[in-house]
Amino acid sequence: MTEIVDASTTVLLICREGQSRRLYQEELDIPGIGLVCVQTLMEFFSRGVYNLLSGIFVDMPSYMRFSDEEKRLLTELVAIFPALRLKCNESSGEIRMLPFGSVHSGDITLAVFVQHYCVPFSQRRIRTCERSQLHMPVLLSRELPVEDAASSRCVTANISREGCFIICFEPWCVGDRGWLVLTELEDSAPVRIEVCWVQKWGEYRALPGMGVKFIEPVESQKSALIRLGGQNLMQEG
Repeated sequence: MTEIVDASTTVLLICREGQSRRLYQEELDIPGIGLVCVQTLMEFFSRGVYNLLSGIFVDMPSYMRFSDEEKRLLTELVAIFPALRLKCNESSGEIRMLPFGSVHSGDITLAVFVQHYCVPFSQRRIRTCERSQLHMPVLLSRELPVEDAASSRCVTANISREGCFIICFEPWCVGDRGWLVLTELEDSAPVRIEVCWVQKWGEYRALPGMGVKFIEPVESQKSALIRLGGQNLMQEG
């Protein structure tokens, strides 16, 4: 595995060892661009790689050997990050790029895609816990007490043992802290949260809102969140 973490923009390449991988690495040898290479998506988790990323590239022959679980996880990731499927003609060295959806149009090179789509993208970590697609009503507030009249009525798009994505339109920023009431938990005491990333309205054709992490929920809430969410990929994958 190649891991370069001292660059302002880091991308993930998923490709098995061989000539194709070497050709991809040569094409991605761009000043200021860091590259993390793994042979499978689960290798990323099993080796505890936890870099901030700005893009994901997947070799198609390698993808065809993914497990169903890896394909499911990748589908979630490419909805968030700039991403491409790659196919290399090892004889000619030609690299063919296939977008996930309609991310770009026109005949551009891999280097141009990185500069146009990955460099401007706000780096983000791949989450280490699975998330259940669960729409749960929540009350969101910047201060205590979290009162129904003074708080925002929102809904989650997904949830895990460590955090959730809240669909909302309010101007929260990365690093902001607040309180969240998960109304459907048996213990609905306010949970302290911190904003990890923000999805602006109209950006990347995605739901507006923010990804938050839970800060020290009580034990009863932890148990409920573990049941609602999925496995911890870094520890159990």
